[in-house]
Amino acid sequence: MQRRHFISGAATLAAAASIPATSDAQATGPENATASNAPWPLRGSESFVIDSESVGDRLAVGVWKPGAEFLALAGKADDMPPLDIVYVLDGSWALAMAATICQLQLVDLVKPGFPPLLLVGVDYPEGQPNARTRDYTHTDLATPLQEGELPPEQTIGSADNFLRFLEEELDPFIRARYDVSDRPAGILGDSYGGTFTFHAFRRQSKLFDKYFLGSPGLFTTGVDYIGEVRKLLEGKLVHDTKMYLSFGAMEANGGVSIYEEMGRNYNSLVSVLNSTPNDGLTFASKMYPGHTHTTILAPALNDALLYLYGPHLPRG
Repeated sequence: MQRRHFISGAATLAAAASIPATSDAQATGPENATASNAPWPLRGSESFVIDSESVGDRLAVGVWKPGAEFLALAGKADDMPPLDIVYVLDGSWALAMAATICQLQLVDLVKPGFPPLLLVGVDYPEGQPNARTRDYTHTDLATPLQEGELPPEQTIGSADNFLRFLEEELDPFIRARYDVSDRPAGILGDSYGGTFTFHAFRRQSKLFDKYFLGSPGLFTTGVDYIGEVRKLLEGKLVHDTKMYLSFGAMEANGGVSIYEEMGRNYNSLVSVLNSTPNDGLTFASKMYPGHTHTTILAPALNDALLYLYGPHLPRG
């Protein structure tokens, strides 16, 4: 599989996931059922559309916090402190998954102590092209594509613009609207989302102090980005930072060349983190036996949230 197929295929899959299908069941259901002509909402959430000057495009934002019934079960309903913010990339599907994990961990009676969080999912409006390939990648992520081969929203290299959107447009909006702490935010990203969280760490964004790098799309290019991280770790980080990294063993050795290249660079990154300790960085990494690029997401996201925010480490 060539990188260009990965790029176009991943964008197509993500776009399909963000656009609800119209099924025959909507038109031929029970007499007392009425089609809403809208996607099923995530309970406890609000949604917005933001025209971003930084990105030059329209972005969809969903905001979720735990409901009163879960807060009551967790004994946190009466005196709720301001919530920490966690940004969730590919929010059209990942926000609901992260919210479910947070709700379940919040009411864990065996290992209590997981905090209520404000999750902010970022994606693209329904019916609009999904531009994660453009917005989550640094300039030379992959071999340059032939001009005209892909539409603009699927070209690479606008991660700096997207980071500026998060820092200067979205985060001020969230902090002005919701009762949140003044602490830095966390960020969760998988695949190209993991590429972006790697980019944000490499840029030492002041917005984030907790990172999930899930199966990050790191490729061998003309720039030694992992070497840059080594140099970064030799100095002082902008914040004391926690990071969780994950990869599927069947990604790394399952016979798909693009994933295997990602696996080699993932291992190189973990090696740099291990060999260049920094007093400001605490991290954990895990290679998940038997998991592919898709099956790894749910267990890795659960472990990442526990590691980054829970009072205990995930079970190995």
